[in-house]
Amino acid sequence: MSKILVVEDERSVRQALRFELEEEGHEVNDVHDYSDAVSACNAFNYDLIISDIFLSNGNGIQLLNKKMNTPFIAITAFPESNLAERAKTILKDRFFEKPFSLRSIIDKVNEVLSSKQLKAS
Repeated sequence: MSKILVVEDERSVRQALRFELEEEGHEVNDVHDYSDAVSACNAFNYDLIISDIFLSNGNGIQLLNKKMNTPFIAITAFPESNLAERAKTILKDRFFEKPFSLRSIIDKVNEVLSSKQLKAS
């Protein structure tokens, strides 16, 4: 079982991600802003972080920079923004535009976690 942090200010998106990830057997913590995400990352070691790019009191790129050794998936409703463009450049296929297919996120989560486990072996 992998431990995943979901950082998303939209409650419905956060809950949908949490539900689907738990259905896949993952342990999920979810928070709604940057400060809570930093606190959660200081309290636990996560196997993966899924974060919105735009958050109150910070952003997903700042979180990514703080947690460079943790696999990261970014999501946003504003893909044309400068911040989102930076995230796309860094994360490539781990960047998703809203609305997204939950299945595509779950598939990417499983791919990233499988790759991480192979590297640890």
